[in-house]
Amino acid sequence: MSCSMPLENRQQIRAQMQAGEEIAVMFSDIRGFTSYTARKGDRAAYRLSQLHETLLKEKIEEREGIIVKTMGDGIMAAFTRPSEGIKAAVKIQQEIRSRNKGSPEEPIDVGIGLASGTPIMTELDLIGHSVNLSQRISSLAKGGQILTTKKVRDSTTLEEGLHYLSLGERELKGLGTEHIYEVAWMAECCRLSDAENHLTLVLTERGTIVVELAKELQEEIKGALEELKTSEEEGAFAALLQRAIAGFTQKVIDKSLNTFGVAREQALDQIDLSLHGSDLIAKLGKKKLSLKGVDPNAATVFLKKLDEVKQRLARSPATPTE
Repeated sequence: MSCSMPLENRQQIRAQMQAGEEIAVMFSDIRGFTSYTARKGDRAAYRLSQLHETLLKEKIEEREGIIVKTMGDGIMAAFTRPSEGIKAAVKIQQEIRSRNKGSPEEPIDVGIGLASGTPIMTELDLIGHSVNLSQRISSLAKGGQILTTKKVRDSTTLEEGLHYLSLGERELKGLGTEHIYEVAWMAECCRLSDAENHLTLVLTERGTIVVELAKELQEEIKGALEELKTSEEEGAFAALLQRAIAGFTQKVIDKSLNTFGVAREQALDQIDLSLHGSDLIAKLGKKKLSLKGVDPNAATVFLKKLDEVKQRLARSPATPTE
């Protein structure tokens, strides 16, 4: 890759905005970064953030994009066109999926949001509605997901093997409602989420189940408690309460999902699924995931599809590529 490529991309993006042409803005965030930092320490968290940036940099720059800025657990990027942003996002998730396969004990989960518009570009930042929209959308994305807007969906044709999934109208803080679409980049057969949409299991054609995790709940708690800081006394109380609630929330998540140390992609012969009323229990060796309040009909369809894939693989053991 030419060393001048990032500069050429930046000049092209700036020229488009000055001409009133739309560009694409992308946010990518590491899921579970706060709890990872608490468990592993600041140095380990810094190494994780650097690995994230390294994985993303080449994929972004080779698709007519630039990294605008880094934010510890995430990055903001810009592209000349939404189609290039989507192509980069898909390559990023594929690269992370490949990396996680080789390091199942410490997977990286990344959620990506993409929007288009004509923001204002400074030397170090982008400012505008499309920036805020992209960031809000990325916060909705589970690890492994690529989410975008109806505007991008209507204006961008996906490459063969990819398709859009409608996730319906979502309320975005400070921005109103927006119809959100997911770019389905894995060759998937079926998917199933819990009632709160915190955890999703994706059954793939290749005969694996991918675990998608939502962004940490602590961030929402922190945002709500910020509003309490109207005085020094209330600020101290809010900080104390935040730590207590965040700690309790993480314990609940750990106890109910027990996801730490679980590979994000599991072969079907390594996972055992069973439906108990409206709860789907997934046993992965000594680990256990619980999807609470699933739609029983959707769960039945998921389990049926799983059996079909198992039978197909039994007849043809060779694992297909994606």
